[in-house]
Amino acid sequence: MNEKQRVKAHIHFQEADRVPWQIGCTSELGTKLMEALGLEPEEHEVLGKNIFTFNRLDDYLGNHLAFIRNRAVNSLQEVEHHIFRDEWKVLWDRSIDRDIGTPVNCILEHMDLDSLEVPDPLNPDRFTHFAPLIDANKHRYLLVKFSYSLFERAWSLRGMENLMMDMVQRPSFVHELLDLITDFNLKLIDHISQYDIDGIYFGDDWGYQRGMLMSPDMWRTFIKPLIKRMYDRTHELGWDVFIHSCGNISAVLDDLVEIGLNVFNPFQPEVIDIEEVIDRYAGRLAFYGGLSIQKTLPFGSADEVRDEVKHRLGLARKYSGYIVSPSHDMPPDIPVENVLAMLETLMDAETTQ
Repeated sequence: MNEKQRVKAHIHFQEADRVPWQIGCTSELGTKLMEALGLEPEEHEVLGKNIFTFNRLDDYLGNHLAFIRNRAVNSLQEVEHHIFRDEWKVLWDRSIDRDIGTPVNCILEHMDLDSLEVPDPLNPDRFTHFAPLIDANKHRYLLVKFSYSLFERAWSLRGMENLMMDMVQRPSFVHELLDLITDFNLKLIDHISQYDIDGIYFGDDWGYQRGMLMSPDMWRTFIKPLIKRMYDRTHELGWDVFIHSCGNISAVLDDLVEIGLNVFNPFQPEVIDIEEVIDRYAGRLAFYGGLSIQKTLPFGSADEVRDEVKHRLGLARKYSGYIVSPSHDMPPDIPVENVLAMLETLMDAETTQ
């Protein structure tokens, strides 16, 4: 089996020759690893802009997934030092977090949706990088990444505090805003149907370390019906549905299973009982993540990393439905030796099953 076949088998609880894994990292740690391993980044020219990929690092790490962003490579513009404007005109301060950042403006301060400049979901520039990345990763399971897919896009436009108050005081405005974002996403999904991919990876953080950012009932009112529309369309096109939602959102896992979620990420061991949840959802929901980036990987010894990886591999063999991975893209404080200990344990498992 190749990487793509192995992932498809595992997330649908079928037999596979070995456990799939993914070792994701932030751009800072990726660059650090490339330098430590003597690897050169691959360079592609798209829309007159050189984009660099970590494909050689993915090859070295044996990664099973490949991600394609659903926006144009030139959609993020640096307007001043460390301040970037995205296609929705949100300004992100990346002086600390170089991969995402923090919004510093409020596009919908006055809740005027008529003046909101919605990007063109069918702009050809949005898809020019698809073909080279698909060609370079045909053996891997291909996911199109929908970052800020609903709630996060709404609060990035309106402000987190404003949006949370709107849910109580101005619910009709929130419904209208979320409907607008959903319609944008559905047009994108329909256009992507011409490409040979395997799934959609929706990013939408609903939780924090101890629970959800909103009540489960409020989530069911505002979020659930709309993500169901997106999940249904994804399944109609023959693809799998992944969700990345940080924090403890265990209160709505049953809801997510009900509306067709296939794979849940990041599966943080600090906020959720890994073994108990895998057992509870065996055969119904697959998981991706589970290796601690808050404790073991940054602060543990190489032997402690190996022990944690072995434990997760044991769960994957027992229950299937599990892509073993750090619970999030690894930040730069994780030692290279711990990354290599993780990789060594995963690769050794190939020959010991």
